[in-house]
Amino acid sequence: MIYQLPEEKKDLIIPLFKKLQPNRSALGCYFNGTLTGKAFVDDLNAPTKAICQLDMSWVYISDNADMSWIEEVLREIIRITWIQVVWTPERKGQYPLKELGVVIPRHEYIERKEPLQKPRDAQIIPFSSEWFDKLPDPDFQEFHISGYGSKEKFLEQCLGFYAVENGEICSEFSGSFIANGYTEINIYTFDPHRRKGYAYAVCVHGLKDLDKKGLKAIWACDVENTESMQLAAKLGFINPVEYDFIFFPQKND
Repeated sequence: MIYQLPEEKKDLIIPLFKKLQPNRSALGCYFNGTLTGKAFVDDLNAPTKAICQLDMSWVYISDNADMSWIEEVLREIIRITWIQVVWTPERKGQYPLKELGVVIPRHEYIERKEPLQKPRDAQIIPFSSEWFDKLPDPDFQEFHISGYGSKEKFLEQCLGFYAVENGEICSEFSGSFIANGYTEINIYTFDPHRRKGYAYAVCVHGLKDLDKKGLKAIWACDVENTESMQLAAKLGFINPVEYDFIFFPQKND
């Protein structure tokens, strides 16, 4: 059986996610109410398995959910929308709805040592409304706004910095989905400033700031994103965890 869990009963399923999930801070934000979504369970009063569907597309599966129930729930979800399922390392190799999903191998880095290379000189400026309005790409501004609902919410819920040269934003570092001592790192460099060291410079500064705040950085990327993995290694990230995203397009039939 599948039931949608009422929002006020969300605490019932937190104990079902005892194992550390990849991209764990976003799940934590769902549980603390920062991110919106819904949960599906096998029992409304004493659930033993759960699937959390975040409105921003990520889906998390509880530790003890069996494959037949997982497939049943996912099939119902993708009737309505497309999703990306966070598939944990211990489940790797056994995938639900194989005929419908696309498996995307990923790495997640949390363990980190001190980087050896000194960053280039660049002006590093913390997030502000004024500088947000100076982002060189309106589509990138809209990306942030659509993810959080407004510019104000983005600036309230994300920590971050810009690398600036001659008054122009070259690269952005952000820590989003802050929960349970973790935050997910995002980095973006604007053309024509790529491959000039701005990403590394703003990341070094941003990671030091997270350390001061007592937050652990999560660096996660697709395995095919070699530039991201190279930057992670340069920043001192080591011992990545291998896991998968499974992309499911919307399927109405």
